[in-house]
Amino acid sequence: MRASPDQLQRPRRPLHPPLTDFPIAAYVFTAAFDVISAIGGRHHSWAREFWHAGTFVLIAGGVICVLAVLAGFRDLLAFSGRDSVPVRTISIHVCLMVSVFMIGVADIAWRLRDYQSQSSTPPAILAVSLVAAIGVCVGAAYGGSLVFRHRFGIGAADPDPGMAADRPPAGPPAFMIGADEPPEPTRHPVRRDT
Repeated sequence: MRASPDQLQRPRRPLHPPLTDFPIAAYVFTAAFDVISAIGGRHHSWAREFWHAGTFVLIAGGVICVLAVLAGFRDLLAFSGRDSVPVRTISIHVCLMVSVFMIGVADIAWRLRDYQSQSSTPPAILAVSLVAAIGVCVGAAYGGSLVFRHRFGIGAADPDPGMAADRPPAGPPAFMIGADEPPEPTRHPVRRDT
């Protein structure tokens, strides 16, 4: 018995989403460490430790971010052959995340230049870190809407069609960033006993 090419084809799974968690956390933790360091100022030795920790976390996040960008591009090519592609949401997500990545690269270069000369996070670097953290959170919300609202990269192939019949159909995706308007609230009829 020979298998057809459709039976041999493994379902494609997106590579990008699992790689995004660490860079997002890195930008947010870097901003948190910088705030703590700036609050401590030059008079506390622990402020320098938080400044250095933020630098290490941001460098590690930047390295994983490169992998996430490459995987995102691969996923875009792999899953864009479908009928409906949310071009606007993808464009906003890509622009935001590439901008945040470039801000992060500039932040790393600035940090490495001032690494030994500063005893706490300088105010300008703190501002850059906060902008990057806010930007990555907004970009991540758009990325999440690609998966949870637009179902992009979901259900390209069902590995076990028998299991799908056992499950009830999924409801509509929840309202997220990028939607035109929130869903109408569910109204339950009022029963009046007379």
